[in-house]
Amino acid sequence: METNARNELSVAILSDGVSPYVMGGIQRHTRMLAIHLARAGAQVSLFHTARSPKALADATSLADFPPDVAGVIRNLVVEYPPPGKFPGHYIRDSWKYSERLLARYHRDLIGADFIYAQGLTGLAFTRARHSNPDSLPPIGVNQHGYEMFQYAADLKTHLQHWMLRGTFARLARQADCVFSFPGRIREIVENRCRVPAQRIIEIPNAIDASWIVKTRPAPTGPRQFVFIGRHERRKGVPELLNAIANLPKEGWAFHFVGPIPEAVRLYRPNLVYHGAVSDTAILKQLLDTCDVLVCPSFAEGMPTVVLEAMARGLAIIATDVGATAKWVDGTNGLLLPSPRGRHLRDAIVRFIALPSAQLYTMQHASMINASSYRWNRIAELTLLSITRQLPSGRFPNSEIK
Repeated sequence: METNARNELSVAILSDGVSPYVMGGIQRHTRMLAIHLARAGAQVSLFHTARSPKALADATSLADFPPDVAGVIRNLVVEYPPPGKFPGHYIRDSWKYSERLLARYHRDLIGADFIYAQGLTGLAFTRARHSNPDSLPPIGVNQHGYEMFQYAADLKTHLQHWMLRGTFARLARQADCVFSFPGRIREIVENRCRVPAQRIIEIPNAIDASWIVKTRPAPTGPRQFVFIGRHERRKGVPELLNAIANLPKEGWAFHFVGPIPEAVRLYRPNLVYHGAVSDTAILKQLLDTCDVLVCPSFAEGMPTVVLEAMARGLAIIATDVGATAKWVDGTNGLLLPSPRGRHLRDAIVRFIALPSAQLYTMQHASMINASSYRWNRIAELTLLSITRQLPSGRFPNSEIK
């Protein structure tokens, strides 16, 4: 598949961080988007930030980026404003950061053909473009999971969601186009944010080909479960720990990858807390020793962690939120209506007792499904979608073969 004239296309990517300098799903998506758009021939200007001095230094040099793109991507690190202390500070901080990005964009005379804004980074850009359409090129936003329109785990989260909805919906409507994951995320963009269908570009999340394995050993011994994520309320960590507390004593082990605070940890001989793991090779090795990923979230977009686990040949237990159903069904795992009640505990018990042959069949199905979502393909589709947003005649020969 080729995009003719793609070597001329200049794309500015805006994000509030890039993995591994900032951890998170958007940050991982930004990393892969920048790498693979550059490999597909686009001229990429990457605007991002980091919080600690070490992370800022690494981000400035694009340490840990593949050598073939690190010297090609135009790297622009912008300091994030000091976080506020009052309710609603996230919105105000996002506005300030977006304004800093816009100032840097003009100061460095970027002159991109298209702006791809992750999360809320496009706030100041869409406002400026509405005030003066000729001051900026077309702007596409990707707000990923739209968690504020999904189920809230508690009252505090519900109030936070209420405060965020207006800003996210307005940004989606003001952008020239919205990049959306499929399934329930597409429904939120169209029905809750009221974005016309013709301005929605549906593109799934993806994975680098280096993650995909074609085979793995059949499972033996106690079932090895793994959770990967930050300690956020929407991730369902309390529900997961409660389910684990009510499991039988033998036949399983559980691995937690992510910064789970000491105060909330459950201690059992068959629980292992690995902390945050940013090294891709180490994470792959850990996944290769596990059998089942558990993702008990109350809200998600199209979680990269699920696709990464599938690519390494893990079966999946996940809640039916966001676009997860695009990847997980009865062939490779279980989709739960909720992490509450007995749903999660019963699903884990079922996998503890599942015959190895049946589990291996599910794991193989995961590998096959994951192989369809490769970043090189998604990057090409993204570039084609971008060229269609540009003024007529800008790239007259752009097409996918």
